Amino acid sequence: MTANTGAHAAQPWTQQLLHSRWLDGHALSFFLEELNPLWSLVEPRGRILDIIEETHDTKSFVLSPGWGWRRFKPGQHIGVAVEIDGRLYRRRYSISSAAVRHARDPITITVKRERGGRISNHLHDQARVGEVLRLALPAGDFVLPSAAPDKLLLLAAGSGITPIMAQLRALLAGGHAGRISLLHYVRSAADRIFGAELEALARQHPHLTVHWCLEEGMTEPQRFSPAQIAMLVPDYASHHTMLCGPAGFMAAVRGHWDELGLNARLQFEYFGSVPDLRPAPSAAGTRGIRLAGRQRELRAGPEQNLLQALEGAGESPAYGCRQGICQSCKCRKLSGTVRNLVTGALSREPEEEIQLCISAAESDLVLDY
Repeated sequence: MTANTGAHAAQPWTQQLLHSRWLDGHALSFFLEELNPLWSLVEPRGRILDIIEETHDTKSFVLSPGWGWRRFKPGQHIGVAVEIDGRLYRRRYSISSAAVRHARDPITITVKRERGGRISNHLHDQARVGEVLRLALPAGDFVLPSAAPDKLLLLAAGSGITPIMAQLRALLAGGHAGRISLLHYVRSAADRIFGAELEALARQHPHLTVHWCLEEGMTEPQRFSPAQIAMLVPDYASHHTMLCGPAGFMAAVRGHWDELGLNARLQFEYFGSVPDLRPAPSAAGTRGIRLAGRQRELRAGPEQNLLQALEGAGESPAYGCRQGICQSCKCRKLSGTVRNLVTGALSREPEEEIQLCISAAESDLVLDY
């Protein structure tokens, strides 16, 4: 047999494969993933290195990210997708570990089991060390100011401690010496996520004070109130405040800060469903929604966000967290007015991007999604 001495034959087989005209990006990614699941070119992946039981219903998952990953800022969240019964489900979880030096360094997400939560229950019951998860890149603007404040107040309830823990770990690891007060509101002592670590950090760093505010096991439930915050942190009005937790807790804190005119010193992120900040609906009733280019019109009730209205009409818009965090449900509003259910702000400009899950119709709308 005569040997082919042409230039093409001289190339390694891997280079020949990469330059093949028939091989598109998805095919190449499939080939690479067969060699190593972390080599996906389509979406980032992460291998579970360790699973840590934080409380009776909360676990931390230490992940080693693969190709295409990038560094994050403490307070941001990442997407996780798992396949359950042949269907892919996605959810975003806050990163709980401190900032990393390199994009490929391990990161940690902390997941609380939710009643009926497909992904949280799957991770708690099925995930194993060595398993590879589909990921989405870090996102979110619930991050510390570029210059760390001299006085910092951290307010968390339940799983809202997760992004705040990342911020606290990063500050202490970086040698921050400013005063830090953390109030964590939980049901009972058994629900103190990161409890042992936080107590150890408070012993190691005299400028850190940790207050546990328990609903159960106390003479009286320790819920947030102006009197309580004034007792625990008398000069709290002079602090920069980071806030994360369920809607009811957030509403109480945000209302008090608003009364004091301290909104400029408050950063927040909702953990769980976003409250509807619209005033009580008037007799005007429903609003019309026209879907541009699809020759279809539907109605949105005053109690619905736009994602609910579209789904109720049989549409299947893209979505992820349903909390206004992941940006998956963004679409273009061609005309009309919507209200942001997180901030209460009205948006009247044409040709702008909105998030369906946290937008409600204040007038008839034309959408392009």
